[in-house]
Formats: sequence, structure tokens, C-alpha cells
Amino acid sequence: MYTEREIRRDLDFEFRDVERLLARHSLKVPERTEYTVGLYDEEDDLVATGSLVGNILQGVAVDPDLQGEGLSAKIVTLLMKKALDLGREKLFIFTKTSEARLFENLGFKLVESVEGYAAFLEWGRHGIDEFRENLCALSKDKPGKASCVVVNCNPFTLGHRYLIEKAAAASSWLYVIVVKEDRSLFPFNVRYELVKRGVEDFPNVNVIDGGEYVISNLTFPSYFSRDDSLTHYHATLDLKIFGKHIGPALKLARRFVGEEPYCPVTSTYNEHMKRILPQYGIELTVIPRLNHGDDAISASTVRDLIRQDRLDEARDLLPWTTYDFLVSDEALEIREKIKASDSRH
Repeated sequence: MYTEREIRRDLDFEFRDVERLLARHSLKVPERTEYTVGLYDEEDDLVATGSLVGNILQGVAVDPDLQGEGLSAKIVTLLMKKALDLGREKLFIFTKTSEARLFENLGFKLVESVEGYAAFLEWGRHGIDEFRENLCALSKDKPGKASCVVVNCNPFTLGHRYLIEKAAAASSWLYVIVVKEDRSLFPFNVRYELVKRGVEDFPNVNVIDGGEYVISNLTFPSYFSRDDSLTHYHATLDLKIFGKHIGPALKLARRFVGEEPYCPVTSTYNEHMKRILPQYGIELTVIPRLNHGDDAISASTVRDLIRQDRLDEARDLLPWTTYDFLVSDEALEIREKIKASDSRH
């Protein structure tokens, strides 16, 4: 007989039990945990646990001596109930590839897996199938053998515009996919609008959002943490999803990227694209970065100039649409947020 109860993060002695149980599976306590539940035996020892982080189920672990008793299913069911109580109707989980079948039996659907890393599954409405169908509808009347660029644009610079201009000139149709994950100093809705305004003079360009399946905290968390220890696996997962689902839906034959002289995580991602995308019939083309003086134009330079109250000096790095926004009262909160933050995003 097992007893269930919430494990509070502020109770160190309880969370040490969680850490010990996860360590037996070579796992760590998930970051930004909102809710953790545990199952305890008659001696009040923790025998199973799991956590909810946003709409992701993480840190699910069972005492190795009790495998096969259905405790993983019990933990997942408790986490799903909590998520539904919080109004979250779409859930994700990463698990060992060997255990994917267990979660499929609980109603989860396999999105993709990377051998040696994890299987990525989802549960609920508006999943990858619907996302792919919406992209198919969007591309239905667009030319085949299209191209795309995937951008974050934090904020949109002349470097981004240069990449899009070169890609559009070499393409029958170009999709500019804006990363939707809101982990940047510029919110998604602002980044998206700045991209749309900045490329509206290109007749064969369509700006769309990347949803939860293109360089998101689900598919590629290393991009946001800049932790390169798992970049290989995260990049592989993201690109397998892209190649299997996004590419065919948009009828893509080519993906353009800019050279990456600064960020090792992005550089590694570009190398993985060269290897993985051709397996799905998508060619990768690298465009040299646009320089201003001796340095490549980058969004991080713009953010640094904002921090230093030298926004005027960013004028030569930005389209007029971005610059006009940045000097407006509408951007005041964002400028203050940047000044108060040392985030690399």
C-alpha cells in the first residue's frame, strides 16, 4: 500500500529524498519545478516521484527494486490530474526510449525519439498532427521546392534582413519561421511583428510562428540555456521533428542559415543541420554574416548598446522599423528590462 502526497520544495529533507531517488536513475531535480508528487511505502520511504514544469512532466522515477508494480503509471496519472486542475490540456513527457510504450498505453503519442537520449511524447489536443495540418493548409497554394529560415530576432536587425533578402532572392517562396518560445528579452509578439514589418516589401516571403515544435524549450532547451552538454541530442531531436513534419508540410527543399561566429550552441546546431536535413531532402545553405565595420551585426550587440544607453549607435545595425519601435514609448518597458538584466537572451 502506497500513500501519495505533494513534496514541497521548501522542505529540504523531503527534496533530498527526491534528489537521491532521481540520482539512482542518473537524473537531476528538474529546474523551475512547480509541483512534485511522491509515493511513500508503509515505512514512509519515498519509492516514486514526478514533477510538473509548465506543461511538461519531468523527473519521473521509481525505486529500481519496485519496477513493474505500476508506480510510474500512478505518478503520471497524478501529474496529469494536477495539470488538468490547473487548466493545462496539453502535456509533454521525455522518457527513455525503452519506456515509451508505457506512456503510449496511458494515452501519450510518440512525437520523435533519439536513441541514447530520450523519447518525446505528447498528450491532449492540438498536437503535432494538427500543427502539421495547419502548415499544409498554409502552403497549399504556395510554390513547391520552397525554402525557409528559422529566426529568433531578439530584436530584428539588418543582419536578419540581409539573410532573408539573400534567401528570398534564391527561392520560389520563403517561409520565415519565428521562434515562439518566450525566453527572450523581447517578447514573441514583439519579435514577430518586427520581423513582419521588416520584410513586408519582399513579395515571396511568408512570416509564420514556430509553435512548440521548432527550436522550443521542448525540442531544443540547450538553445535557451546555452548548456552545450546535451546540444547533440537536443539538436538531433529538433531537426528530426523538423525534417519529418515541418519540411514536408511546407514543401521545403532548402533551409538557409547565417554563419555563426559567436555562439557555440548555434554553431553546433548548424553542423547538425548539414548532416541531418539532407536525409529528409532538405538542402542547407549557409549565408555569410553581414558586417558593420569589422564585426558581424548581431542582436546581442544591439542589446548591449541599449544597456549602455547608447541606442543611437544601434541605428546603423537596425531596419528603420526596429529602430523606430525601440525609441518609442511602447518599447520603454523592454528597454528597462534589458538594462536590468544580464541575460544573454
